[in-house]
Amino acid sequence: MQALPPLTSIRTFTAAAQAGSLVAAADKLSVTHSAVSHQIRLIEAWLGCKLFDRHAAGVTLTETGKRLYATTAKALEDMSNTCAEIRGQRPATALTLACPGSFMMQWLIPRLDSLEARHPALALNLQAGTDVGRLRAGHIDAIIYCGRDVHPRDVSEQVLAANDIGPICAVAHSALLTVPEDMLSLPLLATDSYPIAWEIWARASGLDLARLKPRRSFGQLIYMIQATIAGLGVGMAPSLLVREEIDQGRIAAPLGFVSSGDHISLCVLKRRAQEPAIVALGAWLAEVLVVGHDTEHSEGPALRRKSKRAAG
Repeated sequence: MQALPPLTSIRTFTAAAQAGSLVAAADKLSVTHSAVSHQIRLIEAWLGCKLFDRHAAGVTLTETGKRLYATTAKALEDMSNTCAEIRGQRPATALTLACPGSFMMQWLIPRLDSLEARHPALALNLQAGTDVGRLRAGHIDAIIYCGRDVHPRDVSEQVLAANDIGPICAVAHSALLTVPEDMLSLPLLATDSYPIAWEIWARASGLDLARLKPRRSFGQLIYMIQATIAGLGVGMAPSLLVREEIDQGRIAAPLGFVSSGDHISLCVLKRRAQEPAIVALGAWLAEVLVVGHDTEHSEGPALRRKSKRAAG
């Protein structure tokens, strides 16, 4: 076996790196501040290099410290999971999955029963966010990403579905929207989490963006959706996240949806892309997202009625 620093020093280093503070690490480990300082000095002496830069607000990792932390955090988490599995507390295939909060609440959580029925040994721990840095540091196992950015070379991206967007409104207001130009006389709603949505739609619809002035903006897409249901105005949303509301008759999408050029994908580290749990998650997401994007379902009742009138 290769030589390693003492496990206590590794645990102490990892706790301090996570907390960014030796005092906070001492509280987390239920030891004294001096004990934490001693263990940090011990592991730095064992490695022969500095792992932290000290400052008044706490500590920050050096480049070497960041490299070590990426390994120790994942190793300790794996050890904890395995021990918990042996004790019957947690499945071996538990994954920490991060995704946008609105996607989690509007799409993923209502479908978790389906995933668990398909893969009963797979347990997801959900977190909001899409920070690839946390993926690379080993804090999370996978990210559901919505956008078109280029990811680092060590990140594998499995494209799952296109991200179509379109205007949504309260069902009672759907008669006011028959052509894109109708939008110019209606109160518009925007969201900080997808600030270019109106720009993308305006370009696809041939409208001058300067003439589209949202009256209100909401921090999260889910808040804007609720404001739309309440009749406060016309929102711009991905079809994926409002499909249930449309099918239930709570929201109308009388102008349909257009391609945003963005996509929904699953991002994992390349070295972990073939792990069985990650492969199973990706296959389930791809299947459910593709099935959920069939034309009849995604258009919703309001748009289907309009299509039938046009066909007739």
